[in-house]
Amino acid sequence: MLSDYYSINHQRTEGDTTVFEVALNPDCAVYQGHFPGMPVAPGVCNIQMIKECTERIIGRPLLLEYLSQCKMTTLITPRQHPTLQVRIRILENDGTQVNVQAAIGQGEDAFITLKGTLNFLNVER
Repeated sequence: MLSDYYSINHQRTEGDTTVFEVALNPDCAVYQGHFPGMPVAPGVCNIQMIKECTERIIGRPLLLEYLSQCKMTTLITPRQHPTLQVRIRILENDGTQVNVQAAIGQGEDAFITLKGTLNFLNVER
């Protein structure tokens, strides 16, 4: 878990989409190496943030299985983008896998979009 990378300020539902208002922590250790003096949010940390928010929706731990689409169109920095919205739509949940469509951005602007499959942990296949 990325306990000091971000914090969730608020969670709400808009139709079939759950929206998390998150705050990036500019003092997180990850920025010491990515990049010193010019912090940039690592894409993998943002994907992990989507996974963790999906776990909050589902109420169970998940493992990222497959990304069918992932576009990063804007460089996210904790200085320029201290708060973000993580929007998650569950496309399918069959009890062993969850298919999601997600975006991270501000307002109408999406900085990262993805579609992917997450597996429930400890489920026999």
